[in-house]
Amino acid sequence: MKRQPKFIIQMDPYMGELANIPEDKLIEWLFYCIDKKDVKANAFFWETHCFIEQECPYNNLGIYKKFQEKGINIMQRIIDECHKRGIKAYYHHRFSEVDLGTGRNEIKQKHKDWIIKTWWQEGLWNLASPELQEFKLNYISKVMTEYSFDGICIDFLRHLPCLPVGKQWDHRECATEFMSKLKENMNQLNREVEVGAKLPENGEACRVDGFDVEVWAKNNLVDFVIGGSRTINPDIDWYKKVTEGTETLVYTCWDPYHVADAYHDQTKDFYRGMLSNWSGKGVDGIVAFNFAPAPRDELAKLLPPEEILNCLGRDYSDFYKFLIEENSGDEDLKYAADRKGGYPFLTGAGGNNVFAPLPAPIPNDETPLDVKIDVCGDFKDRNAEIRFVITNAKSSCDKFKIFFNGFEIQNYSEDYSYTDNQIFWPAPQPEMFTANSLNKNPAPILEIKAQVDNKLIKNGTNTLSIAVIDRINYMLDSESINVERAEIIIGATSD
Repeated sequence: MKRQPKFIIQMDPYMGELANIPEDKLIEWLFYCIDKKDVKANAFFWETHCFIEQECPYNNLGIYKKFQEKGINIMQRIIDECHKRGIKAYYHHRFSEVDLGTGRNEIKQKHKDWIIKTWWQEGLWNLASPELQEFKLNYISKVMTEYSFDGICIDFLRHLPCLPVGKQWDHRECATEFMSKLKENMNQLNREVEVGAKLPENGEACRVDGFDVEVWAKNNLVDFVIGGSRTINPDIDWYKKVTEGTETLVYTCWDPYHVADAYHDQTKDFYRGMLSNWSGKGVDGIVAFNFAPAPRDELAKLLPPEEILNCLGRDYSDFYKFLIEENSGDEDLKYAADRKGGYPFLTGAGGNNVFAPLPAPIPNDETPLDVKIDVCGDFKDRNAEIRFVITNAKSSCDKFKIFFNGFEIQNYSEDYSYTDNQIFWPAPQPEMFTANSLNKNPAPILEIKAQVDNKLIKNGTNTLSIAVIDRINYMLDSESINVERAEIIIGATSD
């Protein structure tokens, strides 16, 4: 059995209505899965905008103000409840939060050199400004002094950019300087405090966005890094390599709400396969983000129905269960290739899977399109299947050859009536950043499936290939045949 990584919960209870819940009932709801569903979490990363005074008073939420008016330090109460249960509590700080409420952010209006003009109307904080760095560090130090957090995670990934666009790598020393000063400040507190950061999903994206992770690890600026948030296949191998020989731990994260393009609301086998790869590659911890802290019916006991419409659906006990199940050895697993796009709230690379292999066109010259998929595990006694989902193919004239790790697969099925409510072809694919972004009237597309010899499966990188060998009308066709999904499915034990 593989070593099970730490299970970490990133909690974002972002509903102002929670302020109307009695303090003890709120605690019961927030810790429901810990206390009643036997979830063994190592740590909570708390999104604190609900519960503490924000760096910009403009952003203070009603939930914070209402508890403050009652004389309740609700954030410290939550930290104490974590410690009672033997769970560490971390301050999860979004480096650039979007401004909330009405009006304008007066600090950003006053200090134009502190911001980057980008996709967000108010602009995002600019790490290249020394004055902005000082402002942020003073605020963070104040919070960490006032509250007994065990650590802090700087979330750079939500939202980007945080360095001048197009010159992020040129300004990488600014991000390094900020993390160095942060570490120094945390070392001056009268307790041990861990420092970490949530970062893009791979080395290429980190370079685009200006994060020199190798230097951070070698100089002991971070105790942990989180690679990605909505990426099925974050480059754990790269993160392990650049942190090798240091004490920096490598975590990964899954956000089922602002999710990878066309991969939200997935079945159990998908989660088992993804988590199997993460733990199989030696990740030290797995973060569950944007799962609900309790089932919807538990919140329904505390709030009227009209106030829970935006409550997240699946609670994090399910994700924890998938992590346990992927280690059981007798459950179905699905391994999927990442898709580009899906998240609109950034400028840069991280979080949007810009280096993902799909969707991709199949060449018209019989050259195969190769799609790499990692599989961690030994499945010699299991049934195995490969699967493609393809758009713009025509049953009347398009013929294919498919291969698995270089071996041609002779027998496969074609279903030209297949529909997929997360693929919007022939319309443009929208940014699918919530679970409500489903195609209510999907067009028929092609699904190809084939059973494969399980002895062909590699413990590591596998290659699914598909070629168009006969496309009579392709010269008159304005669009390519595209692979939208490529997957390896491991099924029940073979007879």
